Amino acid sequence: MRYMFNPEHLTTLQAVVEEGTVLAAADRLGITASAVSQQLGRLQRETGQPVMARRGRSLEPTDAAAVLVRMAEQLRDLDESARSELERLRQDVGGTLVVSGFPTAVYGLLAPMAARLQQRHPDLELTVRELAPEESVPAVRRGEVDLAVVHDWTDRHVPLRDRVHVWPVGLDPVDLVAPHDHRLVMREGGVDLEDLDGQVWIDDSPGVFSDWLLSTLESRDVRYRVGAAVDSERGKVALTAGGFGLCLLPRLGREQLPADVVALPLVEAPTRRVLAVHRDSSHGRPAVQAALGIVREVWAEHADLPDVDQVSL
Repeated sequence: MRYMFNPEHLTTLQAVVEEGTVLAAADRLGITASAVSQQLGRLQRETGQPVMARRGRSLEPTDAAAVLVRMAEQLRDLDESARSELERLRQDVGGTLVVSGFPTAVYGLLAPMAARLQQRHPDLELTVRELAPEESVPAVRRGEVDLAVVHDWTDRHVPLRDRVHVWPVGLDPVDLVAPHDHRLVMREGGVDLEDLDGQVWIDDSPGVFSDWLLSTLESRDVRYRVGAAVDSERGKVALTAGGFGLCLLPRLGREQLPADVVALPLVEAPTRRVLAVHRDSSHGRPAVQAALGIVREVWAEHADLPDVDQVSL
């Protein structure tokens, strides 16, 4: 039997449509730009009409491309459904599973989850990837990741596009980390961000966490200067210990702080929602459900983290 469209070519077209350029699609797929162009050419010949049209310096998908991208998504869903049914025929959880999470989720959730999952289901081939939330959800939708642990804020939800299922995991409060001799250390009842006027901050790279901090400071007319953009917790703590500035650190995955810094509770503390996301079509996969169950099991063992019942979707 000869199929009209090569699934690989459909996936390549989808990458070009979503990324906007051949070069970006090639980078995402791990192939050369020439290979992407060749696959688009073959797909166009099979279709008998253009799939991409040039508009000035950019490429835009045609109506035919929209049809083929929709077909690519349907094929991926069919593949996922077949895999789910085949896995349910097994006596134990097996197959392959790719799980992703942001850095502190890898440290605080996915590392212990991976150990337990491998111990309980030795036939499962597990891969763990560290990805920011804004990277994880698209990777889930593309089929590159099966289960992603992501976060947003309780007062600022990141919109999750269709075709994904979201499970609440828990709430992750954020504390102010300051030198042990900072003037606010003895403040009772928590620290208000408005008490931090004129401070130097150790921020993250642009993303969900940084966006919240800067927009909150600006909305309260609090003067500030970003003195450093550091993603690693150890780097932030080291700069704070040296008196360079202040930082915010969530509780999940936080290492024990050295004696020369202290974590202070905040009034109306910013709180992250921690969520697990998978494709709708993978809901019935035993491997996905096993990993999700252990993630929530590990979370429940953190006494300082609010549990899943307090998460609203």
